[in-house]
Amino acid sequence: SSGSYVGAPTPTKDPANVISVFSDAYTNINVDYYNGYWAPFQTTQSADFTVNGDHVLNYSNFNFVGIQVTSPTVNIASKAFLHLDIYLPDNLNPGATFKVRLLDFGANGAPGGGDDVSDIVSYTAPTLVARSWISLDIPFSSLPLLTTKGHFGQIIFEGVNISSFFADNIY
Repeated sequence: SSGSYVGAPTPTKDPANVISVFSDAYTNINVDYYNGYWAPFQTTQSADFTVNGDHVLNYSNFNFVGIQVTSPTVNIASKAFLHLDIYLPDNLNPGATFKVRLLDFGANGAPGGGDDVSDIVSYTAPTLVARSWISLDIPFSSLPLLTTKGHFGQIIFEGVNISSFFADNIY
């Protein structure tokens, strides 16, 4: 590739106030996977990379992809938002939409246990821009269907007219 690589913004939050899913700036919680390869409908592939010691999640052929946390699930009830940095390396296509779904496994702490709850937020242009890091701070108050937060277990990214993206600093 040509040109220099510009990394995601360096997080500045106090580590004592952060539950980190993926970031080199903080100690990450135990994550089952960053790409569940959920067959037969998921097409998203991973080709994660490291530049100057910074690890970056790289998703291509993107339709949806999930990050799962079950060993153990995480209590996020005392937190106010989810932060993530994304980078869209390709031109922004008409109708491009990036969705973030958060899923809590309910009181039983098990996926699919009958008490799971989730909610989703969607982003389009002008929030989405090509070839620039975008910092998203998603207030939990904007996710009214996420009624429980004691057994957080999944972040699911969904895309419409977005072929690939990089992610960093998910906390």
